[in-house]
Amino acid sequence: MKAKVMAYLAAGAVFCGIRWADLALWTDPETGLVTAGAVWQRYLVLAVFAAAALLVGRLAGGSPAPLNRRQPLAALPALAGAVLCLWQGIAGLLGAAGVAAAVESVLALACGAWLGYLGVGWLAAPRKNPPPAWFGVAGSLLFVWEILLSFMTNGSSWHRTVPTSAVWQQLAALLFLAALLRALCLPDAADGRALGGYGLLAFCLCLCWQLPRCVLWTAGPGDWALAAIGLLGGVCAVLCAAPSPHSKGSHAAG
Repeated sequence: MKAKVMAYLAAGAVFCGIRWADLALWTDPETGLVTAGAVWQRYLVLAVFAAAALLVGRLAGGSPAPLNRRQPLAALPALAGAVLCLWQGIAGLLGAAGVAAAVESVLALACGAWLGYLGVGWLAAPRKNPPPAWFGVAGSLLFVWEILLSFMTNGSSWHRTVPTSAVWQQLAALLFLAALLRALCLPDAADGRALGGYGLLAFCLCLCWQLPRCVLWTAGPGDWALAAIGLLGGVCAVLCAAPSPHSKGSHAAG
């Protein structure tokens, strides 16, 4: 139900504030190492909040049908993510050093184009035809590549929470975009519970966990784009959630 999703989003604001305080007060900005408390406590809190996202999203039920209609609320984070991904791709191509960086830049451009397509579609009239599936797959490959890069290049200690959690953030974004693509291309076969759960998971990892880092530390357009995708996940979870019994009763009485 929508009330459960809205309660989770409100809890997300508290979680974001806790993460903000942790980075500002108890994490060394130069090394990324925690300066107070045990690092496993951070991961435990993150794991509990992420598990709650999946649970709340599935309990909320609902249908992905609203995403095939005009949704300006979803268009805003999608367009913001599109601009940031395009910025990341163009800047990366101009200063690419090596094949890996060039591939990442091209995939960022593809992701930006896909998010822009979604954003414009949600601002316009309802879609008569589903979007091309290949376009959505191409737009999601950025996060597959980022996961691979994290395993290939990230040799940091698990005591540094930012690089260690980066692969979880990329995976959350990938799961959400895959569920969103299924909802748009196969609305009759899509699972609203999965979309709600993965949308809230992206909200948890890509926005609530990421935003304090973007504000407090140096962040590029790709970091901000991840936060925009997290916000889009939260919006989609709200739009797809089933109405509360009270709302149904009010409509029936009217």
